[in-house]
Amino acid sequence: MNFDQLKEQWNSEGDNVEIPDTIEKLKESKHPVSKIQKNMKKEFPLQVIAIILIGFFPLQLEFPSSQYIIYYISYTMMIVISSYYLYGFYKFYKQTELYTGNTKNSLWKIYHELRLNMERYQSFGFLLLPHFLITLGLEIYNLLEKKGKALSELSNSYQQALIIAVLLGTISMVVSIVLWTKYIYGRNAKQLENILNEMDE
Repeated sequence: MNFDQLKEQWNSEGDNVEIPDTIEKLKESKHPVSKIQKNMKKEFPLQVIAIILIGFFPLQLEFPSSQYIIYYISYTMMIVISSYYLYGFYKFYKQTELYTGNTKNSLWKIYHELRLNMERYQSFGFLLLPHFLITLGLEIYNLLEKKGKALSELSNSYQQALIIAVLLGTISMVVSIVLWTKYIYGRNAKQLENILNEMDE
């Protein structure tokens, strides 16, 4: 006898026993979990491709060969950080595949792992910022050199404007990373949270 039949039998006996539809809620929760899986499946190869393409920036931006050592030391550090993050990302994806939707505990586990993964995702984005700032610094340096100028020759107001531009660019990137994380995974996390709250009630 399944859960629905048991519920019908108890209700037909005239007792005022109400069994919460927790099984239905768990089935419902499968939907946000499959959305998470779909997003991760799309995103994982794109992230790997993006990291590989970043390695070709010195050629695309025509950096002098003397600057390759600076760029690739930074790039190597980024690869190490990315490998750690992508491994965690892959492990979480495998956990979502094991989720069957038949217990509340497994749903709580997926919810907490998703929240942890969102934090990891944001941290990964923030850790990439130093590499992009180094790349930007080299690009600015090369542009000035082509014009026959040096950073020390720039006026104070121009240097201040450059610092403010970099600061604003960094803040906008941080905000973008947070908003992107919420856009990709935030709605699904909220949906899971609502289902779990309803089940508790």
